[in-house]
Amino acid sequence: MVYKVQKKLINLMSILFLLSFFFTYSVYRSDFSAGAMAVCAVMIAFLGYNLAVLLSKKFEVDNGIIHQTTLYGKKEIDLKDLEEIGVVNLRWRIILILSDPHKFVFISSLYQDFEDFINFLKGEVPENCKGHLEKVTIQRIRRKNMFLIMMLVLGSLFFLLSGFYNIIYR
Repeated sequence: MVYKVQKKLINLMSILFLLSFFFTYSVYRSDFSAGAMAVCAVMIAFLGYNLAVLLSKKFEVDNGIIHQTTLYGKKEIDLKDLEEIGVVNLRWRIILILSDPHKFVFISSLYQDFEDFINFLKGEVPENCKGHLEKVTIQRIRRKNMFLIMMLVLGSLFFLLSGFYNIIYR
């Protein structure tokens, strides 16, 4: 099965990216300083880079081997060779670190059907690796995804409303 980043996250990130251009235009029309325009340029570059990363991320599970593709290249890891599974809980996502003696892959909760992948892992990985997977619950995954969605919506609203404010009142 091929896992890609959730479409709603890509759509929201695309909207945020496009609205950052509108906000930058409003800053330009408001005669802000060159420093403000430089900050806007860095912000656009950062959002564009993050969108490119999200679009390039995917992984596939084929005969017990995980093939991960990112903007930085491809990696493979065999589930039967796993030595450790690390779980990193961030504010808006969960990251699984799957490692064998020679390499590792990062699998994020940003992927569509991440809950199904967790259930698949619980049945496939060696017993010594299952302990950390118990910390990853469906409720926790959904709560973190909802927080990320809220942050993207709030960021988009900020760019939209601030852009209109800059155009109308300045």
